[in-house]
Amino acid sequence: MLGKQLQKDVIVVGGGPAGMMLGLLLAKVGVQVIVLESHDNFDREYRGEVLQPRFVQLLDQLQLRTYIEQLPHSKLKKGAFYHYDKKKGNFDFASMIAGVPYALWIPQPILLQALYAKAKEYPTFDMLFHAPVKKLIEKDGTVTGVVVEQENKELLEIQAKITVGADGRFSTIRRLGGFELEYEYYPGDLIWFSVKRPPHWGEELQFKITEGHSYITLPKYPDLLQVGVALPRGEWKETQRQGIETFRKEIMHTNKEFYDFAESLVNFKPFVPLQAKNHMVKTWAKNGCLLIGDAAHCSSPVGAIGVSLAVTTAVVAADVIWDALQKHDVSAKVLGRVQEIRSEEIEEIHQIQKRMGKLFFTSSKFIKGIRPYILSAAFKTPLFSMIQKKLFVMKNPVAINPEFVFNK
Repeated sequence: MLGKQLQKDVIVVGGGPAGMMLGLLLAKVGVQVIVLESHDNFDREYRGEVLQPRFVQLLDQLQLRTYIEQLPHSKLKKGAFYHYDKKKGNFDFASMIAGVPYALWIPQPILLQALYAKAKEYPTFDMLFHAPVKKLIEKDGTVTGVVVEQENKELLEIQAKITVGADGRFSTIRRLGGFELEYEYYPGDLIWFSVKRPPHWGEELQFKITEGHSYITLPKYPDLLQVGVALPRGEWKETQRQGIETFRKEIMHTNKEFYDFAESLVNFKPFVPLQAKNHMVKTWAKNGCLLIGDAAHCSSPVGAIGVSLAVTTAVVAADVIWDALQKHDVSAKVLGRVQEIRSEEIEEIHQIQKRMGKLFFTSSKFIKGIRPYILSAAFKTPLFSMIQKKLFVMKNPVAINPEFVFNK
């Protein structure tokens, strides 16, 4: 049953970091914007909690850095690559960019709640939780809004000049709008779990390779380590089929800090799989509709830069959308300016992630055997430093309209 109707300038579907940032920026300049979130709240687990220096650079430009860094967080200042317990190389963020010598670890619910609180300061901002989109409304080849199902099962029609899909890698707007992928690369899965952080660990991000699998370990606010096991595509199902014992033994012998966790395992419930998938949508915009973030350009967990890239696209989109509204032109040509600005950098990073994925998600015994030597050699070349900077640091500042910059 169709309930009441709403009229807005912009609908943002998805209340993740990209969607919330876009909603905040548009509300700041007086756009009537509504953010639709299918979940009941912001609770997320193992979802994009590392904010690389490039993200902090963007916050600096928006003058939001102080506001965000007041939130509960940890700082990651350096990283290292290991073959079992032997260090093969290391890096620190201070050597990449002096002004931002760290990455931030902020639990995503805390970050989203902070953006929400800031957005609610503006009277033109609105948000609905438990509001999954069921249908796109189209008229004469232009998307003019959505139909959502509310918690009481009543349908709500929301009309808008522009509808933005910021609803993640499994985007409903991408599916309903018939957007096609340019490419997709899926080498494997990261299987996440958390353990208590030992006092001596410090603020180091660790990548570890073994004769079995690769591991990534990050300090997680407030007192945990988040660990990801890199499994080649299809291996997670086979691992589960074999039972917990084999997987438990591997984890137990990979790092002494994981021993107690592994010893307590009786099933696979403590693990959360995440597809290490890249994809790029062929065309991000249609008349009245735009995709941003993972809906348009999903990045794999390699390098932990997905949130940073998505939010940068949201900032660019805010400027393009505001300009489109001023000109009363919401055509695919105008909205497609977002893709023109953002796609080159993202495609370059996807290629880096693809090459790294071949190394870390391999099932080849030969490649597993030579990985330690590849890493040792890579750290001795300028190429490795260049790749790090491409991943973690924003080369050129984003062109931001002064209207979107907050007062300190």
